[in-house]
Amino acid sequence: MIAALLLAGLLTGQSTPTLTNAPALTADPLAPARAGKLRCIAPNPARLTCQTIIRYKINSDKSFDAVVSGLVGGDRTLLLRYDTFGNVEQGGVCVTMRVGDFQNGMLLSSGKRLSPNAERAMRLQILNTVQPMQGKKRCYLDRTEAGVIRAVVTIDGVVRPELAQTIAWVSPSEGYAVGR
Repeated sequence: MIAALLLAGLLTGQSTPTLTNAPALTADPLAPARAGKLRCIAPNPARLTCQTIIRYKINSDKSFDAVVSGLVGGDRTLLLRYDTFGNVEQGGVCVTMRVGDFQNGMLLSSGKRLSPNAERAMRLQILNTVQPMQGKKRCYLDRTEAGVIRAVVTIDGVVRPELAQTIAWVSPSEGYAVGR
């Protein structure tokens, strides 16, 4: 469970696969971020929540820095916030998985830091989950169909249908927060 939720908030991928019968990729997948919007993974418009929110800082060379804030495990109150960076590659928003991003991230429960023992235990669980992904590339390839944006996910160029996600680009003024 933790693995799936952690991977939901991560970015990566090496090459863009050819997908048949799928709408075309967006020419600039980070155009909404350039306009000041946030990437909301697993949006719940009724509650104004996202399982994960990603804030991008776009650089002129197609690279970006990102702050990822997302729920961990089945707990609605446990949040991991970490920094990462990546590139736009062949229409996808991509990063290389780095355990250090998670190791240096901040764990919060109901908005407060965890006790040292609880933080150590949870961080160890997270690092054990992420370690097998170290050095792998993952890309989000956004597809819009019937007004819904789905992110096709690749890991080292291989489509991983089980990691596909519904996303939305939301304005900070809309009031979305990490939650369920």
